[in-house]
Amino acid sequence: MYPQLLLPSHITTGSKSNPTFFRMFHFGLVQNSLRISIFLILLFSSVALLAQEENRKDPQLYKAIQKYNAGNFKAALIGLDIYVDNNPKDVEGNFYLANAMFRTNDPKGAMKHFNKVIELDPKHYMAFKDRGKLKASMKDYRGSIDDFNRSIELNPDFMDAYFNRGLSKHKLRQFKASADDFTRVIEDNPKDFEAYFARANSRYGNDEKEAACKDYSKSAELGFFEAYDVIKMKCN
Repeated sequence: MYPQLLLPSHITTGSKSNPTFFRMFHFGLVQNSLRISIFLILLFSSVALLAQEENRKDPQLYKAIQKYNAGNFKAALIGLDIYVDNNPKDVEGNFYLANAMFRTNDPKGAMKHFNKVIELDPKHYMAFKDRGKLKASMKDYRGSIDDFNRSIELNPDFMDAYFNRGLSKHKLRQFKASADDFTRVIEDNPKDFEAYFARANSRYGNDEKEAACKDYSKSAELGFFEAYDVIKMKCN
């Protein structure tokens, strides 16, 4: 049962003395009801289309992705490896396989498949970001920055690329530039305690102790309690 619509007193009073007003108001309700009905139809149609799209996904790939998302990377790797062998030009399969290899300590294999994803889809900004993280893990910080730059060019609002670029710049002792990247992340999400902590490290490296200690304090305030230990060592 639908809830009763209670009209404001000035509308009910007006409706008694002005039948035309009531009809127009009622017509507005009908229009709104139709709009809501159309919206719901479109919404459920979209959900149905998404479900159909999910059902069209290869069952082997779908199961492997489920395992990956559950953190079972080794099990996911087995299914993804078989799937990509049979579908070497599948972008999604190569992307998940690259990440599974990255997470199971196979950097050479991961690099091969990140390269494949980018070859197949040169605008895959997430592949550039993840390949950049792989390069950073191999201490190729300049190469990683090139990939993070490309990721940001493709998606200027992709904060994870800014954050990781900041980490690589910090490793190269580009403290001011790295702090600027972390500031961009903080502007997007003022509650990102990791970004405050990372910016504090860069500011401290740039001899901005007072600003760094404020960032350490803000990071701790937002829930990164390990920052309190750093404050004791660097800010007292």
